[in-house]
Amino acid sequence: MEKITSGTSFPAIKGTQAETEFYTVMCPLKRLRKVFTFDESALPVNERAQRILNPDRIPEITNYILNNRDAYVFSALTACIDGESEFTPIGDSRHHQKIGTLMIDEDAEVYITDGQHRNAAILEALKEDPSLGNENISVVFFVNKSLPERQKIFKDLNLYPVKTDSSLSITYDDSPDAMLSKEIVFQSPILSKLIHMEKSNLGTRSKKLVSHSALNKANNELFELITEESYQEQISIAREFWEHLVLTIPAWTLVYKEQASGGEVREESIHAHSVTFQALGIVGHWLLTNDKNWKKRTEKLKNINWSRTNTKDWAGRCVVNGAMRNSSVATKLTANKIKQHLDIPLNDKEQAEEQKFIRSQQSK
Repeated sequence: MEKITSGTSFPAIKGTQAETEFYTVMCPLKRLRKVFTFDESALPVNERAQRILNPDRIPEITNYILNNRDAYVFSALTACIDGESEFTPIGDSRHHQKIGTLMIDEDAEVYITDGQHRNAAILEALKEDPSLGNENISVVFFVNKSLPERQKIFKDLNLYPVKTDSSLSITYDDSPDAMLSKEIVFQSPILSKLIHMEKSNLGTRSKKLVSHSALNKANNELFELITEESYQEQISIAREFWEHLVLTIPAWTLVYKEQASGGEVREESIHAHSVTFQALGIVGHWLLTNDKNWKKRTEKLKNINWSRTNTKDWAGRCVVNGAMRNSSVATKLTANKIKQHLDIPLNDKEQAEEQKFIRSQQSK
């Protein structure tokens, strides 16, 4: 092999997986456009090792970078070099042989195998904020890989994708609404026993009442706006509201006192599901805004038949053929029915939703 005289070079660390050498480099963001010049997604599916770029995903990732300028985090891109490359170690010792310079020939094609949307979003972000250019992203390069081998790398990298549970994401988030939700739980001995902070889909054996994701959505209904400036004051308000409901709704009290499990309540009733929690958030917003004696009014929650078999109240709203229905429409209709039980007047929009619902039920 002739020595490469012109190309792109990176400080690199050499590694081995499955008897295959690869190189990890730190690539300045401003060099990404120069490194990845070939759009493989333009090729037919049998001639590429990558999915088609989805342009709808780019703005969201771009905004994430720009809105978290001092705190964004990206995992490594993975790429394959089709053409000449050369690694020059810094020395002869065992460790020095793994550290050096990777040179990629200027005629080589470099294909992104994993991370094309991150790459495209970074390029868009650079247009708005060129100061990003000197920051880095790690890139893992595989060399001398045929198309079938590159396709296998793509398949293997995406073989076991695990999406972070929404409840855990909120628990680790630092947005105002996330901070509000988790501080309520962390500060409350009552709620900390009832809210699952990591899982959104709670099984039949779970002792927890609802998920952190459900509480977060309900809090976003409870308050018209949750901001950096407001959430600290809203913590005590929301905590008082939800703790009161726990001690008011009999089944919730049983779960808190460990005399029943969340799974048992979910199996029989509607009020240990996200849709009803959100509906109670809507009701709570009206109560906190319009009724100074809201605690007295919510005593009527004890008299509501929350059973799934209560078809008069819940069929078609949040229960369909015995199964829970979780949608924005179901949330609003469930909130309407709870308001009726609490003698809370419906506004014009809510009355229109009720009439539409009634007509739809009559036509069945």
